[in-house]
Amino acid sequence: MMKKFSLLLSIMTIFCLTACGDGDGDGDSNSKNIDKPNLAEAEIEVSLQNAVDIFLREFEVDDITKVELDSDMDQWKYDVAGITNDKEYELVIDAHTGDILNKSEEGIEKGEKDQGISLNEVISPSEAIKIVQAETSNEIGGWTLEVENRTEQYEIEVRDGSEEIDYIIHAISGELEGRD
Repeated sequence: MMKKFSLLLSIMTIFCLTACGDGDGDGDSNSKNIDKPNLAEAEIEVSLQNAVDIFLREFEVDDITKVELDSDMDQWKYDVAGITNDKEYELVIDAHTGDILNKSEEGIEKGEKDQGISLNEVISPSEAIKIVQAETSNEIGGWTLEVENRTEQYEIEVRDGSEEIDYIIHAISGELEGRD
């Protein structure tokens, strides 16, 4: 009888712990921004150009197709992507140390090749962030530089409480093109 009681107690404890969790599950939209740092206050030691140079030392590509700066709670990372005629390469770089955290490559089919970024023509990420800060005082969560609709653009992630708003900046002219 005591074994049955212990088993029942154990099952009930597990059930209660599962059902009465702390609310940090995937369905809780408010939890994703907790403790995520504000890029406007962060000191990033590795510049956009440094991240691209690290990528180019690892891979010979025809074009850089994306550069993103984002954080996993307290670690800022660059995600750089580039392509050749038949492969896409990606490198994740620690934005403080320049260490390579992950790298990958995969084949692409003809016609799937993304357009490259004209890196020597784009404004700096800090200039794009200043344009957004003139519009809002909310926290900056990160940015992505890529070509959309044949136009180089920055997508600056802004956090307004639990809501994320993406500000789109034309990466060559510096014009604010909209919000998503």
